[in-house]
Amino acid sequence: MKLINAPLILHLALCLLTFKATAQGELQWDALPNMPEAVANNAVTSAYCGDTLCVYSFCGIGSGLEPADIHLHAWRYNTSTGVWNALPDVPDTQGLIASGASTINNRIYVIGGYHVNANFSEVSSSSVHVFDPESNTWLEDAASIPTAIDDHVQAVWSDSLLFVVTGWSNTGNVNKVQIFNPSLNTWEQGTVVPNSNGWKAFGASGVFIGDTLYYMGGVNGASFAATSLMRKGVVNPDNPLEISWDLLDDYPGDPGYRMACAQSGDCALWIGGSSVAYNFDAVAYNGSGVVAPNERVAVYNASTLAWSEYMDNPAVMDLRGIARVSDHEWIICGGIGEDQEVLQQTWLLTFSPETSISEVHSEMANAHFKGEQLVVHIPEGSRWQLLDLSGRKCSSGRSSGSFEVQCGAGVYVFIVHLPNGMKHSIKLLKGGGA
Repeated sequence: MKLINAPLILHLALCLLTFKATAQGELQWDALPNMPEAVANNAVTSAYCGDTLCVYSFCGIGSGLEPADIHLHAWRYNTSTGVWNALPDVPDTQGLIASGASTINNRIYVIGGYHVNANFSEVSSSSVHVFDPESNTWLEDAASIPTAIDDHVQAVWSDSLLFVVTGWSNTGNVNKVQIFNPSLNTWEQGTVVPNSNGWKAFGASGVFIGDTLYYMGGVNGASFAATSLMRKGVVNPDNPLEISWDLLDDYPGDPGYRMACAQSGDCALWIGGSSVAYNFDAVAYNGSGVVAPNERVAVYNASTLAWSEYMDNPAVMDLRGIARVSDHEWIICGGIGEDQEVLQQTWLLTFSPETSISEVHSEMANAHFKGEQLVVHIPEGSRWQLLDLSGRKCSSGRSSGSFEVQCGAGVYVFIVHLPNGMKHSIKLLKGGGA
């Protein structure tokens, strides 16, 4: 072209840098033990192995930044011990870059990406590789994505569906919205984004805040220039294939390309990346030479519609994911720094936002079982869902009250979708008695 006891991580820090901005909150970076190898364009996510939260890195490109340096290596970082371990290689035929990794119900799905041949020709992938963190093994591939894709926006909605939005497919950007249901192992097409260069992009990144997907930046297919475009898509919770797309005001700062993206409360964060688009070797498409990363974290508050920009952060680009640790903590590993340096660095990023509207609303949202009745208290204008641990919806509603729920004894997840688009979730235990 994603709870860990904070001291368990912080005691591993090699150094501490703190950056502040009054508009949204405070940022803090902690250096963690380096990866065993330098790698960029690696797909990153988090999942549990037993009771331990771990960070996973899949595929990527090594220090030479040549086609031969693109690989299928897989790594796991134990957040309790601070140790990196090698995992079995991703089960593909050739090295991959620009893929995405997401975790649903503690299964990791590595989707898409592209292969680079010795003659520099590129082939987009339709593979969906599935990793089981509990056994540290690769399972049988899931159903292939209908349209091969790379450098796409990849985000999880409602802990149940995986959205793959736009991206590059062999010869150009596509406007497709491809939605994967892991419980059914099926792909369906959602409402496509408008078929224009303002919407179709590769190297963009995004995240859900409630039912709304925000994605920013990336490169259009006309000029191969990075953009500052901000788009949003509102998912119909009653039919997630229906999405209402809308262009928002552009991000007021420099363009963004291959940024990591995370959600914290009402805020979406875009981390690192570059202002100039480049190929896998970090050389600009526009002929200007080697690209330097920006040192920016851009924060968008979906409640206030305000942007904040944090500067003078660690310089890193070529990020294809971020591992969630908690609602306000993430781990970034690898990437490209200054002068085409492929990085081994691992960072813990902490964002401490100001108290948000959603936090106030969340205090008002609760539920409990009383026999076969589910007693619900939610703020006016909210809606709720009750899911089992496989992600299957057991019941839902749009009001407070007492509701009869036909479900067996066990643990359930109660999710409240708040009026501002945020969501709040709690685990409920249902006993076996009446």
